[in-house]
Amino acid sequence: MIRKLRIRMTLMVIAVLVLVSAGIVLAIRLANEQSISAQAMDTLSVLTESGSLSGTKAPSDSPESRRETPPPKPDMEDDGNRFGRKSGDRRGGRGQLAEIRSGREAAAAGLSNSYSITLNSDGSVASWTSDRADLYSDEQIAGIAESVLADGKDCGRIGTQFYLKTTDRLVVLDARLDYLSASNVLRSTILIAAASCILLSFLAWLLIRRMVRPVEDALIKQKQFVSDASHELKTPLAVISANAEVLEQEIGDNDYLGYIRSEVRRTDALVNNLLTLARMDRDGVETVMKRFDLSRAVLDVTLPFESTVYEAGKAMDSDIPEGIDCTGSEEMIKQLIVILLSNALKYSDDGGRIEISLKARGKQREIRVFNTGKAIPPENQQHIFDRFWRADPAHGRETGGHGLGLAIARTIVETHRGKITVDSCEGGTAFTVMLNA
Repeated sequence: MIRKLRIRMTLMVIAVLVLVSAGIVLAIRLANEQSISAQAMDTLSVLTESGSLSGTKAPSDSPESRRETPPPKPDMEDDGNRFGRKSGDRRGGRGQLAEIRSGREAAAAGLSNSYSITLNSDGSVASWTSDRADLYSDEQIAGIAESVLADGKDCGRIGTQFYLKTTDRLVVLDARLDYLSASNVLRSTILIAAASCILLSFLAWLLIRRMVRPVEDALIKQKQFVSDASHELKTPLAVISANAEVLEQEIGDNDYLGYIRSEVRRTDALVNNLLTLARMDRDGVETVMKRFDLSRAVLDVTLPFESTVYEAGKAMDSDIPEGIDCTGSEEMIKQLIVILLSNALKYSDDGGRIEISLKARGKQREIRVFNTGKAIPPENQQHIFDRFWRADPAHGRETGGHGLGLAIARTIVETHRGKITVDSCEGGTAFTVMLNA
């Protein structure tokens, strides 16, 4: 139980850390996106107002384009060839940035690569200039212009390129470097967040282990007390029962002696149940699991129980096919069947019916015990497996129960890594146990 509590608390802390880290990473990404967009649009406004990229490039068939141009510088020529451009090609050649007077304009123009497109009346490209013409080709420029015109907006973004359109001019800012830088920052943030989550999860595990230790010590002491008290009660109960029998032999039948013996039997059953729970809860105790005939084990319990059912004026039907085996503790499974049948006998209506069935469902074994009678309210169904819980304590004394039978049944099923459920409605209640084959 304590181990499960530690695991659940640790998983909850890890989940919170992951959610918080994911929120931080997402917030940084959105903030970077918004910052790049705002800065890009501000830069486009500055470039448009200053005319820094308004230098005119004549089309290739105009007289200006046919003028001889001075040879490019060696480093520029290498850059042009590296990007697949001819050194003497004037179209899309390196534009001359206009002088930018204010510091704001200088910072804006240096944000990323940008280029200016002069448009004809039909929307085609008349000329274009750029501060990094070696990065673009005529086809790319024409494609951008076509995409902007198809978009039908005066400003916006296409991929990593932001644009601002006027009547005959289109200014485009390529923010790929800014997005690359933001991506690197985001990647570093994710790595830091992941490392932080791992470190904090380990620290949380150590802290939870330390916090739960007092609860674990208290639970161990409680289990030890229950076990010791149960053992100590066995001796006086045996003495009381023996003295009652001696008195009954001397004075004959007596109502008071009957009351004593009845309460001794109830208390002895309670002590045995407490010892069973204490033994199952004790850490370090391994249950011996082996292959056994489950059909025979269920029949060994069911057949002797039929006479008890008939004496109570009730009927019992069984559907237990032969040849179904299972891996587990045979004695514990038999105890489970006794608990479920006893519970069905106690809470079935007068003249009611009890049914027990065993089925093999693939790699699982299903044991189902049904009894007619009143339905268990839905709000009580989630508590019936709790220790000492009773919907009606007075009725519990009448039936001789202590609220431990179903708790023991659940512990047995959990020990076998199975599952026990209850389904109750008007007409009857069914307990279903699923065990691994």
